[in-house]
Amino acid sequence: MSTLIRQAQRSARGNWPWRCSKIPTAPYKAALNTTASSSHRSGCAGLTAAVVAAKHGLRTLVLEKSNFFGGTTAFSGGGAWIPNNLHQKTIDVTDSRESAEKYLRNVLGDLYDHDMIASFLQNAPTMLQWMQTHTHVRFKPVALPDYHVGKEGASVGRTILTQEYDGRQLGRQRLRSIRYTLQGYHAFGSMQADPAELPVLSNPFQSISNLAASVRKITRFSLDMLLYGKGSEMANGNALVGRLVKSCDDAGVELQASSPVTRLKRLDDTGALTVVTQDSQGHAKEFVATKGVILASGGFGRSKDARTYLPHEWSVQPKGNVGDGQRMGREVGAAMPPPSPKNGVFAPVSLLRTRSGQVRRYPHFSVDRTKPGSIIINTHGKQFANEAEPYQEFVQTMHEQGIEKAFLVADSRFLRRYGMGMALPWPMSPRSLIAQGYLVKARTLHELADKIQVSPEALLDTVAACNENATQGLDPEFGRGQSSYDLFYGDSSAGFPNPSLGTCTRPPFYALTLYPGSVCSTYGLQTNVKAQVLDTLNKVIPGLYAVGLDANSIMRGEYPGGGSSIGPAMTFGYIAGMSLAGK
Repeated sequence: MSTLIRQAQRSARGNWPWRCSKIPTAPYKAALNTTASSSHRSGCAGLTAAVVAAKHGLRTLVLEKSNFFGGTTAFSGGGAWIPNNLHQKTIDVTDSRESAEKYLRNVLGDLYDHDMIASFLQNAPTMLQWMQTHTHVRFKPVALPDYHVGKEGASVGRTILTQEYDGRQLGRQRLRSIRYTLQGYHAFGSMQADPAELPVLSNPFQSISNLAASVRKITRFSLDMLLYGKGSEMANGNALVGRLVKSCDDAGVELQASSPVTRLKRLDDTGALTVVTQDSQGHAKEFVATKGVILASGGFGRSKDARTYLPHEWSVQPKGNVGDGQRMGREVGAAMPPPSPKNGVFAPVSLLRTRSGQVRRYPHFSVDRTKPGSIIINTHGKQFANEAEPYQEFVQTMHEQGIEKAFLVADSRFLRRYGMGMALPWPMSPRSLIAQGYLVKARTLHELADKIQVSPEALLDTVAACNENATQGLDPEFGRGQSSYDLFYGDSSAGFPNPSLGTCTRPPFYALTLYPGSVCSTYGLQTNVKAQVLDTLNKVIPGLYAVGLDANSIMRGEYPGGGSSIGPAMTFGYIAGMSLAGK
């Protein structure tokens, strides 16, 4: 008799807090003796909850729907919005819970939930300290302003970024199980770079040190491909996932990929729940979680029904994020509150339609459109917004004006220096993306206008006005370059009076199409301050938790600062893990 079967029999006798209620006849690999479960999708919320529970003595199982771990987090910038965090002091910023509370009241208005916000503000700094003390998770400070810099209580440094991670620490098999980043966030398929490296890598011949760093980068990547089959240097959200997965491995968490959860069944009022999964051969398995289940499936951003709540089609979330967690929660009595005016985090998105029929999506956060020399026009050839404003507000402007398609326009100097979407800066060539129709190239602005089918006269007038603004260092119509946010993402080394404003004069000229899109959904199950799921009578469903995008966002579709999804996701993941452990 195999060890697996013996463990299952021991579980049935009640010697383990997690037991397999049915022994399938087909062989499979699984961890049967666990206590807390993230139902599926292994983003930052579920992995944080898992490692916290495991570190407090619970046997923990994470069931991932897809072949890869990381969820939406792996596609992200890896920033977390944590007010009053321990890193702010290192950049001489003094923050307080009271200041953050005032700021959130001003941003959220009538959507402000006092109890949920209070739980977040109280626990977020504690979560950060605990994670950096007990796990491999490491963040670093950045002097990024809050997104609504004019609101009272706004501060700097509340967004912290994940430190890059050496994926070799994971081992070959585990490294290959981490979800790849989006195209445009890597080179050569899987070579990642920390944002601080980009000025060096895009100017390898500027100095001996730049050349040496570039050679080291390429050499390591080449060796990684031989040893691991992918690059091992992890940055941004991929680094956060790598650090969390390593922490889970070290804590004894069982991580099981290709294990979609299909149903939850309540056994009694003690909190015991049966989790029904399906293995890669299609065999059903049932696990009984006697301590509880944590739903962290990543929301519904890729569901065909999402447009009921999200006013556009293009989401950059993994294609498996179709609302499984919310569906299963509702099947056992969970409530969903009334939707908010905005039920997602928005960003302009560009699309690459491949020859195989796939549609790859790229979210334009800040790498290109915020840099001096970028111009975004509507289908009439006119500028319609401050290109550098936060992505949530930019797409909201598109919605308000009924803009279903826009164009990012720039010159050859801009493309070489900053890149445009999936087209990386020099020394990478845009030739393939031009051939596939993602990027449009023209010798003159008139020719570019013809190719993208906008009025040549309107485009020429718009570019001339933007060039004049760049020369004067002022955008009188849209105010670009006046806020500290715009200036943070600008480029003071570009040689223009205002770091956010630049000219578009050097041929050839380029354009790519932008659509209003979403980064993730924010509408989810109703939870309380302990991340426990509530039923339609506002009572706790024993043993059931929801975190991350499966829970209704405390920000209710607003976005106060960079990482306003990851910060609360990790915080309530931490709270859920502690609650399961009885802390």
